[in-house]
Amino acid sequence: MRSHLYLQALSLAGIVVVTAATVASQTSDLPPEFEAVFAGQMIGAPYTNTTGPFGLRVHAPLFGGNLTDVTSGEVVATMLPTADDGLIIGSATLFSYWVLPYVWETDGKLASMTVRGVGNTTGHSYCYVHVETDSSAYSWMNSNFFIMKTVGTAEPLVHNITLYGVAN
Repeated sequence: MRSHLYLQALSLAGIVVVTAATVASQTSDLPPEFEAVFAGQMIGAPYTNTTGPFGLRVHAPLFGGNLTDVTSGEVVATMLPTADDGLIIGSATLFSYWVLPYVWETDGKLASMTVRGVGNTTGHSYCYVHVETDSSAYSWMNSNFFIMKTVGTAEPLVHNITLYGVAN
């Protein structure tokens, strides 16, 4: 009986050592650093809410906006009209879920940016952005990680955005 417990303890110790070594080897890289790639605005309009069991479901039209290259200052994409959605709970905590359609100025190709995050309805939010585009000029975005910071204002209803990409 004792030898069985001893073998179990040895097995468990071996698993712990292997797991610790694996985690250490995976976390030796430096954390990612982000740099601003694009800035812009999303222009909104008055919206309606639907009350649900988890909070208020937001249905807010967006009439347009743009993305500007932060280095050159040039407008690189224009947002098509759409509607953003999300869930508001408690005291204005917003769980955003948007699919933002853009047209690139260089080649007229479309981009679809799926945005999910958390923040405040009239303050700032941080979101993960997944980009899909068939533009050869911006295809590099399809396989990269982006974070969007949005800062909203109530009057006028505008979201100022900055899109950050991994720099290292």
